[in-house]
Amino acid sequence: MAPETFAERMERSGYTTGFDYLRIGLAAAVVLWHSVAASGDAVARAVALGPIVGPFQWLILPMFFALSGFLVSGSLHRSRTITGFVTLRVLRLMPALSVEVLLSALFIGPLLTTKTFYQYFSDPEFFRYFWNIVGHIHFELPGVFDDNPMAGIVNISLWTVPYELECYLAIVGFAVFGIFARPKLFAATTLFLTVALTALILYKISGGGMTGGRNGRMLVLAFLWGSTIYLFKNHIPLSKWLALVSLLSIFTLYPLPETRALGVIPAAYLTVFLGLQTPKKIIGGDYSYGVYLFAFPIQQYIVSFHSLRYWWIIFLIALPLSICYAAFSWHCIEKPILDRKNSMVNLIEILISRLRSRFTPVAPGVHTSNKVSSTES
Repeated sequence: MAPETFAERMERSGYTTGFDYLRIGLAAAVVLWHSVAASGDAVARAVALGPIVGPFQWLILPMFFALSGFLVSGSLHRSRTITGFVTLRVLRLMPALSVEVLLSALFIGPLLTTKTFYQYFSDPEFFRYFWNIVGHIHFELPGVFDDNPMAGIVNISLWTVPYELECYLAIVGFAVFGIFARPKLFAATTLFLTVALTALILYKISGGGMTGGRNGRMLVLAFLWGSTIYLFKNHIPLSKWLALVSLLSIFTLYPLPETRALGVIPAAYLTVFLGLQTPKKIIGGDYSYGVYLFAFPIQQYIVSFHSLRYWWIIFLIALPLSICYAAFSWHCIEKPILDRKNSMVNLIEILISRLRSRFTPVAPGVHTSNKVSSTES
């Protein structure tokens, strides 16, 4: 008996609870890794980047982006218009990000800065920090966390935001040019980009200009492979053996910088396989985004106390605190906005439609009407 496909599992179970657990699990893994990095513990960092733990650490963000690619492609497929899709992405990303930036700049910064209030609020670094809201990333606030091992970094997690925006721009571009509607062309384009990035890494490694380590374009590729899997969901089997092969492939491809970009392909399959599992639902909301966004400022505050600079202490304190913040973010910011997403999308679509009709020239002798003809209806 052939295993069911991804599409058959989705039809039978919907977007399953596996994605909920995977999201919060990946967010907790980010907190764990950042606890090691923030502590300044060189031994723990070497273990985390070593041959045993390293592939799992490397998997975290590619899986996050592959998951996003799969789910966002479903959103694009269901959206009536590109305008509606873009509006949904803005509503999902911007409110929580804006609140995090405002809290960091206007609350955490003034409380923890070593500068006077006048020096803090008049420093250009303070004003530059607000560019984070639109994806132009700045990590520093005046006089904040300057004595920590990761000196001056308020929120390292923000480094992925520009690449998340690139993912949305890429998939919108693919939709506009008709590539999203042609799965084979979409897959071929994604494969070409994967090979091109691998070739670029090989070229830069050979010239000594690149180590093949953290590379944001790999995250964009992971997103696109997640999208590719969505487009071929009717043909891809939900197989635990393929999931195991994917995991083993990651351990094969990860250690060599030259092949690391290729690792996003099995990572994407493993991500969707895990996401389509059906454990019992006990999570009452999507706390992953809030945990990811706000955990690091909490970790940096913990690290500012020298007696607490142990990665496991940082993790044990930061994780529950970040979940508490994430619960606040979800129930007070993200969910209330998402509950109104349909009305907001309708409003934006109407406004865009009216702007287009106003600025679209009408040929002489052609009369416009607000009525819809019987053939159009």
